Amino acid sequence: MPKIKLTIEYVGTDFCGWQSQTNGVSVQDTVEKALGKYFGCDFVRVYAAGRTDVGVHAVGQVAHFVTDKQVNPYKLCLGVNLSLPASVAVTNAEIVSDDFDARFSAVSKTYVYRIYVSPVRKPTLDVNHTQIYKPLDVCAMSGAAALLAGTHDFAAFQKTGSNLKGTVRTVNFFEVEENGGGIIEFAVNGNAFLYNQVRNMCGLLVEVGKGKYGASDVKQALNGVKLKYKTLPAKGLTLERVYYNDLNNGN
Repeated sequence: MPKIKLTIEYVGTDFCGWQSQTNGVSVQDTVEKALGKYFGCDFVRVYAAGRTDVGVHAVGQVAHFVTDKQVNPYKLCLGVNLSLPASVAVTNAEIVSDDFDARFSAVSKTYVYRIYVSPVRKPTLDVNHTQIYKPLDVCAMSGAAALLAGTHDFAAFQKTGSNLKGTVRTVNFFEVEENGGGIIEFAVNGNAFLYNQVRNMCGLLVEVGKGKYGASDVKQALNGVKLKYKTLPAKGLTLERVYYNDLNNGN
């Protein structure tokens, strides 16, 4: 039975997140029903590299499924996309080895949080950027982001009420870059993240950019001190890429 790896892109605005929920339409349900229509059944169960929360987007979400049908990956992409809404698309499909697992074979993920600095709202950017009204010190934010790279206890960056017992995570890199036109991107790569960890880290960095906090405050947060800052909105966050090693037929 062939195992198929899918790369999926979606705008998360109108979804309750990736995972199937009883209180809304999920990306997972949408993709599974489109696959079902393509293969002539109710749905085809897919397993993703990770969940994205309500409103979070993806350029490189990865999922896999198993089928007893013969599959032409190129035709699969075209056919499934005919049944998907404009906000979701399968951008690539490939046959992989039986031991590939979209979630458990993944070695790291890169997320990018995007903001634009402007006193007025820009509708074409609002879909996947968060507006910040006043200029930020990008150099200060970049320096603070570097402090967050490495293996740390990120307990202070998880959402209040989370029940995870382990809060130590490894951030492989955390970069802040200004791309012109007032657009700033926060790119972070790690093996796993706590609930809302990325949005909270970026929220703290924005306060650093405003001059409210400095490097010493970031170090305090890594030591468990809860600082006051806003969790940035989900709409600015995009899952950019999931990485696999060659042994798992990944990229």
